[in-house]
Amino acid sequence: MGKALVLTFCFLGFTLNCFAYDIEPYSGEPNLPSQSILNLVFSPLHYQDKEVFLKDIDALIVRLSKIKPFDEFMRNIGFYYIVLSKEEENLIFKPTPSFPPLKVRQDFLTDISTKFKSEYKLIIIDASGSVSCAEISSPDKMSLIVLGKRRYNNDGSFAKGFLHELGHSFGLRDECVDCQQLSSAGQPNCASTKEEAEKWWGDLVGKEPRVNYISGCCGNKSYIRPSIASLMNDADKAEDFGPVNERYLRRVLEEGLYDESMSQK
Repeated sequence: MGKALVLTFCFLGFTLNCFAYDIEPYSGEPNLPSQSILNLVFSPLHYQDKEVFLKDIDALIVRLSKIKPFDEFMRNIGFYYIVLSKEEENLIFKPTPSFPPLKVRQDFLTDISTKFKSEYKLIIIDASGSVSCAEISSPDKMSLIVLGKRRYNNDGSFAKGFLHELGHSFGLRDECVDCQQLSSAGQPNCASTKEEAEKWWGDLVGKEPRVNYISGCCGNKSYIRPSIASLMNDADKAEDFGPVNERYLRRVLEEGLYDESMSQK
């Protein structure tokens, strides 16, 4: 289970001078970043072979294309990767002895925003790392995801770990019970009381067989979650985000699509 960060941008810790690096579209002729409803930027760390890094990106994108509701919006998502030398990696990322495991240069993050003229999610794939985490954020804000590849036993587990952390970057909470509480309860999937849960997903109870009022989420047994199985709980044992989370993700992605269409008029 990945860890979610409550404090926005607590990854950011130092600022140095600017430097050169390349951002490449992952494949095909992409939309301009400002025309996408979501931009995912993959950055390597501790990779010895660029082709292995690209293969890992491909596995994540393929899995994303098969999961609801992202499968409905793939043409509107921009995928990019960053080309870094080992020297640049050492300048950009600094390991920490505590949590989160990395600090990232502020000027690096700002420069990507300037180039894109749009917000994005930076996904750092650490080939030698064993910790995965993400900021609890929203689709319209820049946030960071760290994937420690060594924590996963196979490509399937790696891809599901990515989906779990991506869920955090959209604002989804952990639905686990026996886990460290790193965030408070919050919409859309972890209510502090049953009354709150009834407001958030009560309309789906009785209509969706998997939706109910289940005890425990965010490491607190008194909180309420909507489903037993979900990628936001034990990702290895789940195949999807669950009806409540899917509805929320679809709504925010549709809002992004609407905002994009209005900006082009």
